[in-house]
Formats: sequence, C-alpha cells, structure tokens
Amino acid sequence: MNSQFYEFWGNFLTHVAQGQKQVEEMSAWMKQGYTGADDLATLFRRAYGLNVPDTGSAQNPQAWQDAVAEFQKGFTQFAAQYGWVTQDEHQQVLEKCADLEKQVQAQQATLKQLRDLLAKKGLGHSELLQHMQGSLKDQSDQFQALMESILSAFKDKS
Repeated sequence: MNSQFYEFWGNFLTHVAQGQKQVEEMSAWMKQGYTGADDLATLFRRAYGLNVPDTGSAQNPQAWQDAVAEFQKGFTQFAAQYGWVTQDEHQQVLEKCADLEKQVQAQQATLKQLRDLLAKKGLGHSELLQHMQGSLKDQSDQFQALMESILSAFKDKS
C-alpha cells in the first residue's frame, strides 16, 4: 500500500480521537464519492498532494480520480487484511444466502410431497423395505430353482 494511504489514515485516526463526528463524516464522505465533508476532503488532498493552488485555478479532475482510485485500492487491501468486506460484497452474500434458503425450502417441500406419495401408495419407509426384502427373497428362490433344474439336467445326462 502507498504511503499517502497510511498518512491519510494516521491523520484521520488522530482526528477521530478528537470526536465521534469524524467517523460519521467519514462514512458519509465515502458514500458521496470522496467529495464534500470539507475537513476530510482537505485531509485527503493534503495526504495525496492535491492541494489546490493559491491562484484559484481548478484542480485537475484526472489527478483527483487517480487519487480516489489509489485510495480505494489501498483501502481494499487494508480491509482484506482484517477480513472486512464491502457493503456490495456483503449484500451479494445476503442475496445468495436468501436464494439458497428458498432452494432449501423448495427441496424440503418436494421431499415432503414425495414421502406423502409413498405413504399413500403404501410404500413408506417400512413398506418399501418390506417390498424390497420380498423381491430379494423371490429372486433368491427363483435363482435356487434355476440352479436345481440345471443340476438335475446334468444328473439326468450322466
């Protein structure tokens, strides 16, 4: 991260120690695109070397945009070190969570509907297990009968 970013935050935190108003102004200032909040804008210009010349000429807008982009990049890196996420990222996660909750509810409703259908047809869990056991027994009996008939066919030939 660049030194201006740390200089800005150092000065900002010093000012924060002087009053809670700075924190509220900081939040509003960032939401306004880093304009307004004169104390913070002045602090930002000073840290990023964007002081307006005394002649009253307009400041280079590209230099301002570059400084804001550099600040945002530094802030993103700084925030990542502490596990912070942006409001946009947080909102995306909330929306994804809500979508997944809807999906879970839909799947639970489908499972309930399928279980109800099985129960109506007498194929609930226990009925289904009994049906499967009966089918396996029938297959086993048929296989045994087949083996006995094959064995008797070979005995008859010998």
